[in-house]
Amino acid sequence: MKSSASVLLACISLLLACGKERISFNSFREIALPSGDDPTAVWFSDSLNGVICGGKAWESGMIYSSSDGGQSWQVDTLLDRKMEHVSFDSRGRAYVCGQDQLLIREPGQAQWQVLRTDFQWLRCAHFPTEKYGATVGGEGFHGGRLHVFGPNAFWQQDTLHDIDGELDAVWYADSTTLLAAGAGWVIRSTDAGKSWERLRIENDIFTAIHFPTSQTGYLCGNQGSLYKTMNGGASWTKLRQGGSTGARHKPFRALWFKDADTGWLVGDNGIFWQTNDGGDTWKSIENAPSDADFTDIFWIGNQGWATARGGRLFRMMNDE
Repeated sequence: MKSSASVLLACISLLLACGKERISFNSFREIALPSGDDPTAVWFSDSLNGVICGGKAWESGMIYSSSDGGQSWQVDTLLDRKMEHVSFDSRGRAYVCGQDQLLIREPGQAQWQVLRTDFQWLRCAHFPTEKYGATVGGEGFHGGRLHVFGPNAFWQQDTLHDIDGELDAVWYADSTTLLAAGAGWVIRSTDAGKSWERLRIENDIFTAIHFPTSQTGYLCGNQGSLYKTMNGGASWTKLRQGGSTGARHKPFRALWFKDADTGWLVGDNGIFWQTNDGGDTWKSIENAPSDADFTDIFWIGNQGWATARGGRLFRMMNDE
């Protein structure tokens, strides 16, 4: 009996000791932002110039900018609606979208221009070049919208699709292949957004898509699901099963891959994971504060930035 109890105790101790392997960045530090407003997204056009957006739904929105590699940030623009996402195209034009509008800023300019005001809650935008791009949005399990611009005339809205559920993420795998995802939806187009196919990926509210190459892409959801494609989004392999409750439930918010194998995943309650083998295994970043509810992750070169609720920004560095 004593022997059995000892074995049982040893097994329990082993289970308690087991957990996700942890690693560290060479440098991980918090950067001060101009206010405590919630940042929702961060993006850099190069190693020096970056933009952060965010705000509070229905009340306020803000855009911050940096020209010194994210060491310091200034208030760029204040708005009366929350801004959800920021990105740059290959030419350096910046795009910020959110409640009611899509803004653009030309390279070298200080002022933002309103591209569209259509009183839709835009959640994400991706413009790989100045010639074409797409925005997605919606509210909850209804009112999903998808706008595709270009590719022949950027200022012309070529395609508008209504979707049953909210869309939260969009990404071009290449000039004609793009994917969008959201509340139980993952859709794919191979003709530059003119027509769409719904994929058999459900049971999560998908929050982010990223393709580091034209063929390899990743998808995450706020219940903890993770998927990978190696054929431009035609088919997906499940890397992790999420769950609405319990240990499988992980509120993932964003991911970013610097190449086909190396990437990062962030979420609520200090979730900050890294993979170096294409998502087969993940390690937890031990530098990351457990009280941070991360909202976005962006990486360029050997530097990364992660935003979190409560006006928080973190800068990471690793040796190349």
